[in-house]
Amino acid sequence: MKKIFLFIAFLWISLVSFAQDGVNFEHLSFREALDKAKSEQKYVFMDCYTSWCGPCKNMTQNVFPQKKAGDYFNPKFICVKYDMEKGEGPELGKRFEVRAYPTFLVLDAEGRLLHKVIGSYSVDEIIERIEESFDEEKAYGSLKAKYESGNREQVFMVKYLKMLIRYYDPAMEAVAAELINTLSDKEKVEEAYWFVFSNPKLTPEGSANEAWLLKNHKRFNKTVGKEKVEQELDKRYTEKLLKVLSQKEKIWTEKQLAALGREIAALKLNTNEELQAYVTVAKTALKKGVEELISVCETEFPKFKTKEIPYIQFCDRIVAEASPADRARYIALGEKLYAQAKDEPAKNTFKFVLEYLKHHNKQN
Repeated sequence: MKKIFLFIAFLWISLVSFAQDGVNFEHLSFREALDKAKSEQKYVFMDCYTSWCGPCKNMTQNVFPQKKAGDYFNPKFICVKYDMEKGEGPELGKRFEVRAYPTFLVLDAEGRLLHKVIGSYSVDEIIERIEESFDEEKAYGSLKAKYESGNREQVFMVKYLKMLIRYYDPAMEAVAAELINTLSDKEKVEEAYWFVFSNPKLTPEGSANEAWLLKNHKRFNKTVGKEKVEQELDKRYTEKLLKVLSQKEKIWTEKQLAALGREIAALKLNTNEELQAYVTVAKTALKKGVEELISVCETEFPKFKTKEIPYIQFCDRIVAEASPADRARYIALGEKLYAQAKDEPAKNTFKFVLEYLKHHNKQN
């Protein structure tokens, strides 16, 4: 019994010591933190978190209590943390444009933003990222100031834009447009700018950038690599065709679907057969009854790399319109596709959907 008590006491002392050695987060208002930073000639390190954020808890429980973290942060920073949904949090979140959690801010004693870091990291990684605050070629505040002062050199614009992407900053769309507009046709297809054309935020469906990508994809093949370009085009058309199947954004006509099929065929992608299978299913869903739709699904769904998402699209229609016999056919197709699924998320999706369909088939 005495040994158990001593072990518990040792464990408790170790845990307390672990916490004390870590980052010293002080209970200060924002104004108090700035004043203390000024008096001690330090910077302010601010942890912006929410109570429901899992990665925030990981940093609080596993990273910041480490001695290595304390040794780095405590001598340089007045460390504070604010719940972005309580107290001063919402106002500070708005002031410093906090859009994701956790976000870590480095400020000078005047409250000027030097740098921000988003996400959960190991102790070595977070130290490395915070050190960027003191490198004017990497610090968020420094790069933003250069842009606002008029720096539009292409090398700088690329660096600045990549930083905005990293921080989910909505300014990235305007900066990307500004960058692309400065490029010649020859420059646009250089590998250095592929990150713009392969980013759905910067090159959304129907945009001028997407039109350029589709028109010049063969030129990108030479600079970026055919495999990488085809992967991007396949991803774009697959997402578009899944929207077509869902019929949530707009109702496509048979003529529009035929044109889309021709557009895809003209690209001569290695995944053309799969993409054309999507078009075939979409055409059938548009003009045929549920019995024929199931027949086409039985033929075309096995061609899809990702099978669970298209399978889901017609579940409500099958429940509403199909006979018990046809529902049983669709369930049998789902069970076949479930057996072919290679990852747990896909299997779990099929399980859920199949239970839903079987439940409704029993009721009717």
